[in-house]
Amino acid sequence: MIGLYWRLRKWVLLPPVSLIIIAIGLGAGVAGFIYWYGPTFARYPVWQWVFVPDCPLFAVLFAVSLGLILLKRRLPPFDALVAFGLIKYGVWTVVHWIVYWINTRGRFTPEGILMAVSHLGMILEGVFLLSFLKMDWPTAALCALWFGLSDWMDYGPFLTYPRIDTRIIPLSLMQWHTIAVTAIIGVAYAYRAWQRQRGSRSHTAWRQRKVSAGGE
Repeated sequence: MIGLYWRLRKWVLLPPVSLIIIAIGLGAGVAGFIYWYGPTFARYPVWQWVFVPDCPLFAVLFAVSLGLILLKRRLPPFDALVAFGLIKYGVWTVVHWIVYWINTRGRFTPEGILMAVSHLGMILEGVFLLSFLKMDWPTAALCALWFGLSDWMDYGPFLTYPRIDTRIIPLSLMQWHTIAVTAIIGVAYAYRAWQRQRGSRSHTAWRQRKVSAGGE
């Protein structure tokens, strides 16, 4: 399974494949901005708009991140933020449609199926970006704070959460599951930062012992 993952990763990084993925991401992002969130923006002041279009925003940001990887101009904190958002909002959308189908006894629609499948793709894009990350504590803290703020904006006093038919999908379920996802990914980022710090300390200690042994 791990070997398959790395082969797929290498395949995605082929320029023709990456360019197709970037084009799809940009197209899907623009379509999401217009179709799913277009009427929503008018309900919020401009300063809140960054918290409104969750999935389309991160679809576009992934296209930017993948483009920077191709150009060998990566921005690791940016990649970490985008990976977090792709996984978080990909999971949110898949859960939304699963709950919808359960509570409507299988009322499948082309829109629902397409959105569930495309957002599974977002989760995979987030996992793809994770393979590039060398996490540190400032980046882990920044990501946790940003998405904690986003959850507060979505479900706190400003209610910038995505369109939900609350007659079918309980708002409380979507609220608490997304807060849980933020916490889980935040802890995973902190763990990776701790692992990297511990590895760095171990390497430094090994080099010091080697220098000391050479000096003796």
